[in-house]
Amino acid sequence: MRFLVPALLGLSLMLVNCGGTKEAAPVDQSGMPAFVLNPPSAPGKLYGTGIAKKASPQLAKDIADLNAKTEIAKILGQKISNMTSQFMQESGINSPEVTEFSQSVTRSITDQNLIGVVIERREFVNGSMYSLAVLNTTDPAVKDFVKQQVTNSLTSREALLSEFRAKQGFENLDKELDKLQNN
Repeated sequence: MRFLVPALLGLSLMLVNCGGTKEAAPVDQSGMPAFVLNPPSAPGKLYGTGIAKKASPQLAKDIADLNAKTEIAKILGQKISNMTSQFMQESGINSPEVTEFSQSVTRSITDQNLIGVVIERREFVNGSMYSLAVLNTTDPAVKDFVKQQVTNSLTSREALLSEFRAKQGFENLDKELDKLQNN
Protein backbone atom coordinates (compact mmCIF):
# COMPACT_ATOMS: atom_id res chain seq x y z
CA MET A 1 0.00 0.00 0.00
CA ARG A 2 2.88 2.29 0.83
CA PHE A 3 4.20 1.99 -2.76
CA LEU A 4 0.75 2.13 -4.38
CA VAL A 5 0.10 5.85 -3.66
CA PRO A 6 3.42 7.11 -5.10
CA ALA A 7 3.04 4.77 -8.08
CA LEU A 8 -0.47 6.05 -8.83
CA LEU A 9 0.69 9.65 -8.37
CA GLY A 10 3.61 9.08 -10.76
CA LEU A 11 1.35 7.35 -13.30
CA SER A 12 -1.20 10.18 -13.22
CA LEU A 13 1.54 12.82 -13.66
CA MET A 14 2.93 10.87 -16.59
CA LEU A 15 -0.51 10.64 -18.23
CA VAL A 16 -1.09 14.39 -17.79
CA ASN A 17 2.31 15.21 -19.29
CA CYS A 18 1.85 12.78 -22.20
CA GLY A 19 -1.54 14.27 -23.05
CA GLY A 20 0.17 17.36 -24.41
CA THR A 21 -1.58 20.34 -25.90
CA LYS A 22 -2.94 20.68 -29.38
CA GLU A 23 -0.89 23.21 -31.30
CA ALA A 24 -2.55 25.67 -33.61
CA ALA A 25 -1.97 25.27 -37.33
CA PRO A 26 0.82 27.44 -38.68
CA VAL A 27 -0.44 30.79 -39.94
CA ASP A 28 0.95 32.08 -43.25
CA GLN A 29 1.42 35.63 -44.58
CA SER A 30 -2.31 35.97 -45.24
CA GLY A 31 -3.07 35.49 -41.54
CA MET A 32 -4.95 32.28 -42.30
CA PRO A 33 -4.02 28.79 -41.17
CA ALA A 34 -1.82 27.11 -43.79
CA PHE A 35 -4.42 24.37 -44.41
CA VAL A 36 -6.86 26.95 -45.85
CA LEU A 37 -4.81 28.06 -48.86
CA ASN A 38 -3.02 24.72 -49.26
CA PRO A 39 -5.38 21.96 -48.14
CA PRO A 40 -3.78 18.58 -47.59
CA SER A 41 -4.07 15.91 -50.25
CA ALA A 42 -4.10 12.18 -49.84
CA PRO A 43 -5.17 9.27 -52.03
CA GLY A 44 -8.81 8.37 -51.46
CA LYS A 45 -9.63 11.61 -49.62
CA LEU A 46 -11.32 14.83 -50.67
CA TYR A 47 -10.70 18.01 -48.66
CA GLY A 48 -12.64 21.26 -48.43
CA THR A 49 -11.97 24.42 -46.47
CA GLY A 50 -14.37 26.96 -45.06
CA ILE A 51 -14.06 30.46 -43.62
CA ALA A 52 -16.54 32.46 -41.58
CA LYS A 53 -16.35 35.70 -39.63
CA LYS A 54 -19.42 36.22 -37.46
CA ALA A 55 -20.15 37.90 -34.13
CA SER A 56 -21.50 34.63 -32.73
CA PRO A 57 -18.76 31.98 -32.29
CA GLN A 58 -21.31 29.18 -32.76
CA LEU A 59 -22.59 30.67 -36.01
CA ALA A 60 -19.01 31.21 -37.23
CA LYS A 61 -18.21 27.54 -36.53
CA ASP A 62 -21.40 26.32 -38.23
CA ILE A 63 -20.89 28.49 -41.32
CA ALA A 64 -17.18 27.62 -41.66
CA ASP A 65 -18.06 23.91 -41.38
CA LEU A 66 -20.84 24.29 -43.96
CA ASN A 67 -18.54 26.14 -46.36
CA ALA A 68 -15.92 23.38 -46.02
CA LYS A 69 -18.54 20.72 -46.79
CA THR A 70 -19.81 22.78 -49.73
CA GLU A 71 -16.32 22.73 -51.25
CA ILE A 72 -16.38 18.92 -51.16
CA ALA A 73 -19.85 18.91 -52.71
CA LYS A 74 -18.52 21.14 -55.51
CA ILE A 75 -15.69 18.70 -56.14
CA LEU A 76 -18.22 15.89 -56.51
CA GLY A 77 -20.30 17.81 -59.02
CA GLN A 78 -21.74 21.17 -59.84
CA LYS A 79 -23.60 22.83 -62.66
CA ILE A 80 -22.13 26.10 -63.85
CA SER A 81 -23.84 28.68 -66.03
CA ASN A 82 -22.09 31.72 -67.39
CA MET A 83 -23.25 34.71 -69.35
CA THR A 84 -21.00 37.49 -70.61
CA SER A 85 -22.32 40.69 -72.16
CA GLN A 86 -20.39 43.48 -73.76
CA PHE A 87 -21.69 46.87 -74.89
CA MET A 88 -19.77 49.56 -76.76
CA GLN A 89 -21.11 52.89 -77.93
CA GLU A 90 -19.53 55.84 -79.70
CA SER A 91 -21.14 59.22 -80.24
CA GLY A 92 -19.88 62.45 -81.77
CA ILE A 93 -17.81 63.16 -84.88
CA ASN A 94 -14.78 65.39 -84.10
CA SER A 95 -14.10 64.18 -80.56
CA PRO A 96 -16.23 61.09 -80.13
CA GLU A 97 -17.14 59.81 -76.70
CA VAL A 98 -16.73 56.12 -76.26
CA THR A 99 -18.66 54.18 -73.69
CA GLU A 100 -17.84 50.58 -73.02
CA PHE A 101 -19.55 48.20 -70.59
CA SER A 102 -18.79 44.56 -69.89
CA GLN A 103 -20.59 42.25 -67.55
CA SER A 104 -20.03 38.64 -66.62
CA VAL A 105 -22.43 36.62 -64.50
CA THR A 106 -21.64 33.12 -63.30
CA ARG A 107 -23.96 30.84 -61.37
CA SER A 108 -22.89 27.63 -59.70
CA ILE A 109 -25.39 25.10 -58.38
CA THR A 110 -24.40 22.13 -56.27
CA ASP A 111 -26.85 19.46 -55.19
CA GLN A 112 -25.04 16.59 -53.50
CA ASN A 113 -26.01 14.18 -50.76
CA LEU A 114 -22.93 14.01 -48.53
CA ILE A 115 -22.31 11.08 -46.25
CA GLY A 116 -19.17 10.53 -44.22
CA VAL A 117 -17.83 14.10 -44.35
CA VAL A 118 -15.95 14.91 -41.16
CA ILE A 119 -14.58 18.22 -39.91
CA GLU A 120 -10.96 17.30 -39.36
CA ARG A 121 -9.69 20.61 -38.04
CA ARG A 122 -10.90 24.03 -36.88
CA GLU A 123 -8.88 27.14 -36.10
CA PHE A 124 -10.03 30.52 -34.78
CA VAL A 125 -7.58 33.20 -35.93
CA ASN A 126 -8.00 36.98 -35.77
CA GLY A 127 -11.78 36.79 -35.35
CA SER A 128 -12.38 34.29 -38.17
CA MET A 129 -13.20 30.60 -37.95
CA TYR A 130 -11.47 28.24 -40.39
CA SER A 131 -12.60 24.64 -40.96
CA LEU A 132 -11.09 21.70 -42.81
CA ALA A 133 -13.50 18.97 -43.91
CA VAL A 134 -12.51 15.58 -45.28
CA LEU A 135 -14.38 12.85 -47.13
CA ASN A 136 -12.66 9.49 -46.98
CA THR A 137 -13.81 7.77 -50.17
CA THR A 138 -12.29 4.46 -49.01
CA ASP A 139 -14.58 4.35 -45.95
CA PRO A 140 -16.92 1.31 -46.27
CA ALA A 141 -20.01 3.41 -45.41
CA VAL A 142 -19.15 5.90 -48.17
CA LYS A 143 -18.50 3.09 -50.67
CA ASP A 144 -21.86 1.48 -49.81
CA PHE A 145 -23.64 4.83 -50.21
CA VAL A 146 -22.06 5.46 -53.62
CA LYS A 147 -22.89 1.91 -54.73
CA GLN A 148 -26.52 2.39 -53.64
CA GLN A 149 -26.76 5.73 -55.46
CA VAL A 150 -25.42 4.19 -58.67
CA THR A 151 -27.85 1.26 -58.34
CA ASN A 152 -30.78 3.63 -57.73
CA SER A 153 -29.74 5.75 -60.69
CA LEU A 154 -29.53 2.75 -62.98
CA THR A 155 -32.83 1.36 -61.69
CA SER A 156 -34.65 4.63 -62.27
CA ARG A 157 -33.10 4.98 -65.74
CA GLU A 158 -34.17 1.44 -66.60
CA ALA A 159 -37.70 2.21 -65.37
CA LEU A 160 -37.85 5.38 -67.46
CA LEU A 161 -36.57 3.51 -70.51
CA SER A 162 -39.17 0.78 -70.00
CA GLU A 163 -41.91 3.38 -69.61
CA PHE A 164 -40.73 5.12 -72.80
CA ARG A 165 -40.71 1.84 -74.74
CA ALA A 166 -44.17 0.93 -73.45
CA LYS A 167 -45.50 4.35 -74.47
CA GLN A 168 -43.93 3.94 -77.94
CA GLY A 169 -45.51 0.51 -78.23
CA PHE A 170 -48.96 1.83 -77.35
CA GLU A 171 -48.54 4.72 -79.81
CA ASN A 172 -47.59 2.25 -82.57
CA LEU A 173 -50.60 0.08 -81.68
CA ASP A 174 -52.89 3.12 -81.86
CA LYS A 175 -51.48 4.03 -85.30
CA GLU A 176 -52.06 0.51 -86.59
CA LEU A 177 -55.63 0.49 -85.22
CA ASP A 178 -56.30 3.86 -86.88
CA LYS A 179 -55.04 2.45 -90.20
CA LEU A 180 -57.33 -0.55 -89.91
CA GLN A 181 -60.34 1.60 -89.07
CA ASN A 182 -59.70 4.01 -91.95
CA ASN A 183 -59.40 1.25 -94.52
